[in-house]
This record gives sequence, C-alpha cells and structure tokens, in this order.
Amino acid sequence: MNCTNFTSWLENRDTHDISEADRAMKHASGCTHCKELLQKDEELELFVAKVFRYEKIDQQLYNKIDRGLMVPRRKRQYRSGVAALFGVAVMAVIFYAFSFSPGNFGSIDELGKYVVQEHLEHGRVTPLFEQIGNVEEWGREKLQDSFSVNTIPAGNMEIVGGRICIIKNCNFAHLLYQDKLDLYSLFVTSGKEIGFSMEPGRMYTLTISGVELHIWQKDKMVYALTG
Repeated sequence: MNCTNFTSWLENRDTHDISEADRAMKHASGCTHCKELLQKDEELELFVAKVFRYEKIDQQLYNKIDRGLMVPRRKRQYRSGVAALFGVAVMAVIFYAFSFSPGNFGSIDELGKYVVQEHLEHGRVTPLFEQIGNVEEWGREKLQDSFSVNTIPAGNMEIVGGRICIIKNCNFAHLLYQDKLDLYSLFVTSGKEIGFSMEPGRMYTLTISGVELHIWQKDKMVYALTG
C-alpha cells in the first residue's frame, strides 16, 4: 500500500475489511507522514465522541416530561393560549410605556429646562450647525414637519445655521441666530412630542439658569426661543 491508497482508505475505510486495515497499519508504521495522518484522525474521532457523549439526565427532568405528556391536549392548548395572551398583554404595556413616556415632557417648566441646557451646551458651538438657504425646506427635509420662522418675535436676528438634536427622545430643529454680538437659539418640535397642552397663541416667558426663554405654539408646532 502506498500513501495515496492509505489516504483513500483513511477517508473511506471499511471497518469490516480487516485485511485492508492491516495493510494500512503496516504502511503507517513505516511512513512518518501517514502515521501523523492516522494519529490526527484518531484524535478527531475521540474529540467527536467526547462532544456527543451521552449525558445522564436528572430523574426530576424525566418526571417533568412524563407529567407534561400526561396532560390532556385540550388543557395544554388552554394553558398555551393563556400564556400567549399574557405575553401579548405584557408586550402591549411595554410598547405603551416606551412609546409615550420617554419622549414626553411633564410640564412647560421641564421642557424649558431641557431646552436651556441644550442651548448652553451646544448653542454657541457654531461648527455644529450647517448653513441653511431656505428654513422651511430644510425643516421639511430634516424634521419631516413644516414650520415657519415668521413667528419669531421682531428683531434684527440673522440665521447662522441649523441642526437636528434629540431632547428626551424628541426630534428638535435647533436654529442658531445672531443679533449683533448675541447668539440666540430657536428650538422647534411637533406639539405631539411634548406631552402636555399649551394655550394656542399665548407667549410663555420663563427664566431658567439666568436664561430668558419664550415658548409658544402655532398650528401644530411648538417654538422655544432663548433671549
């Protein structure tokens, strides 16, 4: 037997052909390469046997399986139906909680606090803001909502740029304006996002952390302007 025949026998050996096995073993005893192949093959067999060896199952598990098989089919279906219904109810509660609670603000004061914090942290970092040609078009593209900046109180403010920011999981358009040397932030979001009702047409004025803030609602959009 040569090396080619040995390799063929190793890959397709017939355990019932004892004479072929004897010739293969004699060849492997005198051939270093084939001896290494035989050793690796035996190690592989031991590894596979170890991985798939029989594991004794605990008697309590056997008893649980037996009890489960003895339960009438209709009763098991009923239990499965109750379990499925309970699972759906749990998922509904989770969906409700995560759909509404995280993104809402409890009051206008809470909204103002977060808006002022965003203004103080990022409202003066002008590289964060991209240049805007048409504010209405930019808002529709970025915020997926239409809003008008004509509602800004009178002044000589010129727009510096805009960015989209997320405050308490709500999408806000953050527009940066400049009036002489002063910078102002205008935040715009959908009224559905804030989580509380505002009186249409009313201008709310707050002072938070030394920053004066004006908040109002026009149509379906809510505006918050610093300064």
